[in-house]
Amino acid sequence: MITKLTIRNFKRFENITFELGNPVVLIGPNNSGKTSILQALTLWDIGMRKWYEKRIVKKQNPKSKRTGVAINRKDLFSLPIPDAKLMWTRQHVREINREKLGQKTTHIKIEIEVEGINKGKNWKSGLELDYQNAEAFYCKPLNLGNISEDKEIIDDEAYSERIAYLQPMSGLASDEDKLTPGSIDVRVGMGKTADVLRNIIYQLINPERSTNEKFIVNSEEKWNKLRNLIKTKFLIDINKPEFLPDTGLIDMTYLENGTKYDLSSGGRGFHQTLLLLSYLYSYPGRIILIDEPDAHLEVIRQRDIYNLLVDVAKEQNSQLIIASHSEVVLQQAGDADTVVAIFENKTQNLNTRQDISQFKKSLTEIGWDKYYYAKLKGYILYLEGPTDLLMLIEFAKLLNHPLHRILNEVNVHYISTNLPNLALEHFYGLKQIIKELKGIALFDRLDKEILENPSMEILSWKKREFENYFAFPDVIKSFIESIAIDLFNIHNPQLMDECIKDYIPPKALKDLNDRWWNDTKLSDDFLDLVFAEYFSKLNIRNTFTKGNYHELIKFLKPEEVDSEVKEKLDAIYNVLK
Repeated sequence: MITKLTIRNFKRFENITFELGNPVVLIGPNNSGKTSILQALTLWDIGMRKWYEKRIVKKQNPKSKRTGVAINRKDLFSLPIPDAKLMWTRQHVREINREKLGQKTTHIKIEIEVEGINKGKNWKSGLELDYQNAEAFYCKPLNLGNISEDKEIIDDEAYSERIAYLQPMSGLASDEDKLTPGSIDVRVGMGKTADVLRNIIYQLINPERSTNEKFIVNSEEKWNKLRNLIKTKFLIDINKPEFLPDTGLIDMTYLENGTKYDLSSGGRGFHQTLLLLSYLYSYPGRIILIDEPDAHLEVIRQRDIYNLLVDVAKEQNSQLIIASHSEVVLQQAGDADTVVAIFENKTQNLNTRQDISQFKKSLTEIGWDKYYYAKLKGYILYLEGPTDLLMLIEFAKLLNHPLHRILNEVNVHYISTNLPNLALEHFYGLKQIIKELKGIALFDRLDKEILENPSMEILSWKKREFENYFAFPDVIKSFIESIAIDLFNIHNPQLMDECIKDYIPPKALKDLNDRWWNDTKLSDDFLDLVFAEYFSKLNIRNTFTKGNYHELIKFLKPEEVDSEVKEKLDAIYNVLK
């Protein structure tokens, strides 16, 4: 069983380390590197066996210089690449340093360190890969402090581990030749699982090689377990595969609703589940790497099949390492399972239910574009809606505030409501992955006192809403006069004056410090009504709605702006700068 993995300079990963258990779920969005981690493990397995074969089995002098074992890229069945350099991060295989006496070339090496426990003994095995050319690279054990320069050792415990990488099926082959166990292993390694499903099941019933004796169970008993599980989950009764000597093929059928079908007639989800279960039963005691086991399965079955795979793997003493981007699988991977999140070329063990819940939110609600911009900018600004951003921009322009330059390309998220908790939940989902992320939120006046939060600064206006800082009669009149000249050349100052007076209490009309100006929702209960009435009486269609109210700010004078506005701009600038 593998308990810890470190990868350096392999594909997108410069340096990652994380712990593993059983089972392990590698969770992350598409193209985040989940498959690359599985490939790194298969690369370690291939390199370890090549080294063991050449240096140990062939009895090469253990004191000879460590030149490494040459491995051809074509031997990497699970890692098909046209050029070996593609395995290196940014394809960077050499580093040239210029010195006084010339230049020094350093070989950039891929390093894969694996720790585990087997037969009650802890083991540690590392390999380094050195680029040779487009076709090949050298592989040799890493000196991990427990071996000398003249003696390279691969622990028997490490070598006795067996890794199998089961890639998603692309579609079952219409027929299969009967293959030897070695040929089956090769095709599985090449990702051609769809070509050997019948063979794997045939080997389960008619094993041609011994497996770990500790876990040997009667073949008939294993077959019955597999058959019953498939019948329970898919209402399909599978028949034993049969070898046809005349053609050399293996034939397999199933019964559904009383009708007999060839195995190739089944659906993708059925085939995928049958492959995984039959392999677990056929090859006990292995480390099974599974890429997207939830592929081709509807949401309801994803949870069910995940639990089933975990149970069978534990029964067969196998370790499951599963790559997935399914939030269902993430949610089901409970406190007892190891969950590793992958994002931005980094990994993170999710150790608590809260961690898992936040990462699930990342997969389903937050959106990876938000992570991208948050990582790019290093901050996030929370506002109720886009009109708030437009108003901030106009005030920053009016006051010649340095925040103006930032707001034009700001990383902003709109809450669409005046509830700080929604902003905090969203922010925590981002910060779980982007630890250094800064955040600030600006809301309309809140009914409850804002509790100080060390993670994110939360601001609220003292007046009812943002519009209360500029929706004044003189500002409205100046604005109407300007658009009348520019747009429709119709302006009736007296009419606008009457409309304004219709919706302002006499006391407030005389005193801009009256509570009405602070407590009234001026967007809905004043501006909407004034402009609707004014344009209606002019018999002109009203196109000036809330989305345009920020244009009023231009008609304020800087000295007329409430000092609180500058305070808010300063606070936001200090976080975003």
